[in-house]
Amino acid sequence: MKTLLGALVVALLLLSGCAATVTEAGYYWGKYANTLYDYTKDPSDQNLDKHVAELESIVEESKERDLKVPPGVHAELGYIASRRGNESIALGHYEAEMKLYPESRIFLERLAATNEQGS
Repeated sequence: MKTLLGALVVALLLLSGCAATVTEAGYYWGKYANTLYDYTKDPSDQNLDKHVAELESIVEESKERDLKVPPGVHAELGYIASRRGNESIALGHYEAEMKLYPESRIFLERLAATNEQGS
């Protein structure tokens, strides 16, 4: 009986751990907070690459789970791509963000215009 109860508790913990990766609003954030913290604490290229990989993973996982990509993820990928000199990739991410979140259009259009002027 104890073994069955223990197995049930473990199963419930595992299931609740999987469910916790999707927020109540229906967004999958992965390990965003962890990689952003690591990059903020140590802004190295290696930590930035890990953060970009996590952002890309969030986009892919959201698609696989048929979830909407969380707000700001495409915009952040676009901003990082722009800082790295990849304007076409940046614009693609800005467009994706505006399509998902039309309220971000004015901000992202200004950001894209600023990037073009700075080039």
